[in-house]
Parts: sequence; structure tokens; C-alpha cells
Amino acid sequence: MRAPRLPRPMSPRCPPPLHHRTAHRQRRGLAAGLPLALAAALAWAAPEGTELMRDVAGSALDDPRTAVAQVHQRLAGAGAGDAAFWLRLALVEVLSHTDNEAGSRRELEAAARALPSGPSAQRHRLWLAFYKRYVDSGAVEPEVFRRQQAEAREQARSAGDEALLCRLDLYEAVVQVELDAVDEAWAALEAVDRCAQRLGDAGLQSYALGTMGPLAWRVGSQQPPQTYYERALQALGSQPARHKRAWLLDDLGWALLNGGQPAAARGPFEQVLALSTAIGDVSFMMRGHEGLAEVLLHQHDAEGALRHARAALRLAAANAGLRFREITAQTQVVEALALLQRPELAAEIDRLRAVAARDPSPRTAALIARSAARGYRALGQHALAYTELERYLKLSSSDVRSARERDAQRLQARYEATRRDAENRELRHAAELTRLELDARAERQRALWALVAALGAVLAGGGWFFTRALRRRRRLADLAMRDELTGLPNRRAVLAFAREQFKLARRLDLHISVALIDLDHFKAVNDRHGHAAGDLVLEAFARAAGQVVRGQDRIGRWGGEEWLLVMPGTRSGELPAVFERLRQALAQQRVPGLPHPHGVTFSMGAAERHAGIDTLDALIAEADRHLYQAKAQGRDALSSASMEPSPAAAEPVTTTA
Repeated sequence: MRAPRLPRPMSPRCPPPLHHRTAHRQRRGLAAGLPLALAAALAWAAPEGTELMRDVAGSALDDPRTAVAQVHQRLAGAGAGDAAFWLRLALVEVLSHTDNEAGSRRELEAAARALPSGPSAQRHRLWLAFYKRYVDSGAVEPEVFRRQQAEAREQARSAGDEALLCRLDLYEAVVQVELDAVDEAWAALEAVDRCAQRLGDAGLQSYALGTMGPLAWRVGSQQPPQTYYERALQALGSQPARHKRAWLLDDLGWALLNGGQPAAARGPFEQVLALSTAIGDVSFMMRGHEGLAEVLLHQHDAEGALRHARAALRLAAANAGLRFREITAQTQVVEALALLQRPELAAEIDRLRAVAARDPSPRTAALIARSAARGYRALGQHALAYTELERYLKLSSSDVRSARERDAQRLQARYEATRRDAENRELRHAAELTRLELDARAERQRALWALVAALGAVLAGGGWFFTRALRRRRRLADLAMRDELTGLPNRRAVLAFAREQFKLARRLDLHISVALIDLDHFKAVNDRHGHAAGDLVLEAFARAAGQVVRGQDRIGRWGGEEWLLVMPGTRSGELPAVFERLRQALAQQRVPGLPHPHGVTFSMGAAERHAGIDTLDALIAEADRHLYQAKAQGRDALSSASMEPSPAAAEPVTTTA
């Protein structure tokens, strides 16, 4: 499987997303930049080959071609032993990184032939199965993928192989990006970042952070994309890693350009050119030239832009495998000549159209139409310029519209899934309540028959039996009003308390606020650590709530990972303090099986009763609406509304960590 490289946000000045490497990154996808991740992970999986794997890792980060040569040299003297198996797998990933898919499959078959036999090879077989899925799979059905992932995770946990679990998280991100499930991909990349830190794998950590960069704007991250590229570069530390640094710096440069900072983007592109020249990487040399040409076009240095664009075209002419990159460089030549009013502009426009025939994709067509419009305008052919401009605007608006439709469909799917989960929880709660009522009725009947049977001995043992039956009924009644896992009031109990307090507040015109709380990414905790760990997280939240909730307040489990907090006498201005106390208390909890700090957060939507709210259901509905806003704004946040009568009071107030 090769998932497409994530697109950048559209910028009015910069070319459309993926304009300078569309075909290349669609083929390499998320697999790019992984050789160090593979090698370090295999070093953990096979301790006897640690030094070999570390050498391959450093070489692959610095120069993939050097890594291939080194592995071939070591294989020549490795024979057919255990080291040969791990070296073959390392070569699978390095060849995949260099776009040699046939070579990757060939080495995968060689690794299968080198697989040791016997029970001691269980871990070897798990790793080989993982790479067969990764290399051989095409489009994956979501249900099939989830089942395979669950089975692979269970096997990796049984083997105690944290490195393989980390790779499974990485594969999760690859597939979720391909399915355009950006929230799930983001959660998987965060898991990769955490496990890479635990393993001390700087290459894998830098890869995860670098891949989060282009996703940041789609998931609503509070950090700009360039922040993730900078963190990825910092994670590499003092390692040479020239190839990996060139990749990250190239992404950083385009992120700065798309963010309207061309002057800041020049330094990263110059470093890309210097690093790629040092290792002879023609592809990144072209990227460096193209990035600098784009910066200089922004700065109206047409001569400099023309020089770099033509340098990129010369590299493309000398390397037939990179000819698809001619489109970007040729558009830059046209735009530079348009600024310079050179006579060869018309011929270059014709050459651009000839090159474009190799890639008829809508994004390429939009880029060509934009450059052609500028060229025709410079030539004074305004009718042609107007036609090309119309085509560019049509293609660009269609691309933006398609992106918005995809995001709307994604949000709708998330809403429907959440709604179905809520309905299923309601049905389960109703069934459980019915069962408890039937159990209580049966218990009462048994107690009655026992009382009739023991009527003759009532003087001797009647008092004791009556006391025992009464305690049992009280215990059952308490069970019906308590959440069995956390010991807090259940939905029925907390809702009854809320109704009483709301009626009292309305009758006496007192303040009352309610809040709906939802643990962030709770499904990811269950998926990665198991449902037992999820139960421990719920218990930890219940303990935290018990530490901060005041005597007159009441918090109960609303369902699943959702909670209802009822706060009589509380105004909306006090809600941020309540949120912060609860947030700090949860952060201090220790959860067995999770690292400390565990990183579990929650989103909170709150509302205060005011003149426009006449029922408790309306108040809870307003809190639920704010909970949705807190999630949409990045989670780990409070969203509420001021209750002052001024017009500004209706605007939501959001507090984030």
C-alpha cells in the first residue's frame, strides 16, 4: 500500500497543493522516510542484530543509496543465519523508500526463505507477516483492515514486542490517511510519537511529527504546520540525516510559503539544495531549485527565479525518471519570463502545454492555466489570458469545493457514528435497568416465600431475617442508582438530582449550571491498551471528580465516557475554574498500564440557566451543543456561554488547555 502524501492548504499566491511533487508523493506516500524507523524497530525486535540495524538506520537517514550498498555488503558475509533475515527486512524498507517496489517484493521473498524454523522464530514470523501486509496489499476494506490490525496487535502484545506495536500504529496512520480519515490518522501518529520516544527512536519520531504537519490544519490543531516540522528536525538531534533533513526542510519551506512567509522559506530551501547536492540526490536537488524559484517569484526577483527553474529543468532532462517534475519548473519559467517581458515567453508557454500532456490531472491543469494566464497577459493577448484565468478559477474552486465536501462528509460520518453509539448506550442502559428491576422483583418474591415458610419460627428468627431482607433490598436499590464501575451516581440518579435542583432554582430564581464532559479519544485508549485500561481511565476520572466536586454539586456517569455535572448556585463565570481544577486532578491520577503523565484529557460543554431556558432538557441540550464546540475546537477544552443580558453575552466562551 502506498498512501498519497498529505496535501497542503491552498494559498492564494502559492500553486495548488502537491504542485511540486504530486505524482512522486502519491507513489511514495507515507512509506517515505521510514528506513531509520524500520531499522531501529528491528533492532529492538532482534537484540542480537542491534548494531547492524543501527548502522542501517543511520545510513538510510543520511543516504538511502548508501544504506542499500551497506546492506548488500553485509548480506554477502551473513550467510543464511538470523542476521540475514533481519537484513533482508531492512532492505525491504530501504528499497521501498527509494521507490523500488519490485526490489522490495524480491527481498521480502528472500526474507521468507531466510526465516528461521522452530518455536523461537515466532517474533520473526510476526514481523514477516507485517511486511507482507504492508508491501503486498492494495486497497484495503476498512472492516478487513480493522480485523487484521486487531489480530496483529493481540499477537504483538502476547509477544511483548513494543516495536512491532509501534509499527502497527504507523501502518494505521498510512491506511487512515488513504481513507481520508484524518482524525483517526492524527490519533495514530500521536501514538507513534509517544512510542518512538519510549523506544528512543529519533527517526520514527521525526517521521511521525513531519507527517502531522500537513494534517494539522485539517484536524484543527492549535499549532501551525511548521511547528511540527521544526519539532521533527529537533528530534533528529546531532545525527547527520541529510536525506531526512532535506525532506523535512522541504516540507517546512512550503509550509512557510503557504503561510505567507516567503523570506523565512528561503533558508530551508537553500539547506535542501545543499544537503541533496552533498549526497547526489537529484530529486531533492530539483525540489531545492523549485522551492527557491517560488520564493524568488514571491519576491519579484524574476532573474533569480528563472535561473533556479532552468536548473531544475536541466536536472529533469538528465534524469528521465524525474520528468514529471518538469511541469512545476516549466510553470516557474513561464511566470519569470512574464515578469521579465522576454520574447521567448510564447515558446515557453507552448512547451509548458506539451509537458502538461503527460499529467492531465485537475491540479496540474489548474497550475498550468494560472501560469499561462500570466504569460498571455504579459504578451498582451488578453482574450487568451482571460480564458485561461477563467479555467484556473473554475478548477481551483472545484478543488476547494471537493475538499469542503470531503470534510463535511467526514464530520457527518463522525456525527452519525456518535449518534449510533449514544443510541446503543441508551438501549444497553435500558436493558440493564430492566434486568435490575426483574432481579429486584424476583428477590422480593423469594423473600416473601421465605417469610411465609418461616412464619412458625418468627419469634426466634423473624427479626434477624427481616433485617437481612431489608439490607438486601437497600443494596439492590443502591445498585440501581449507582454506576457499578465507578461508584458514582448513574444516569438515572444524576438526572433525578438535576431535575430537583432545576425546579428549585427556577422557583427561587437561583443560579444553576450543568456541564457535559466527554473523555477525549477514549476509543483510542480501548483500541491500543484494551478495555481493561479503558475501565481504569474511567475510575481515575471518577476519583478526580470526587476530589474537586463541591458538596452541593453532583456528578454522574451519563453513559460510556460521558458525564453530567450539576452545579447548583454556580454562575457561568465560575466554570473555567471548575474545568481547570478537574483537569489538574485528572492529570495527577495514575492509571495502571498507562505512562505517567498519561495524557488523557476531556472536553467540557457547560451552560447556565437563564430566562430563555424553561426546562432541564433545554439546559442540557445547550451544554451538549457547547460540548460539540469544544471537540470541534481541538478537545481538551471548555466551551460555555456568558449569561449576561448584553448582546455579547450570547457569544460562546471557550477555554482550552
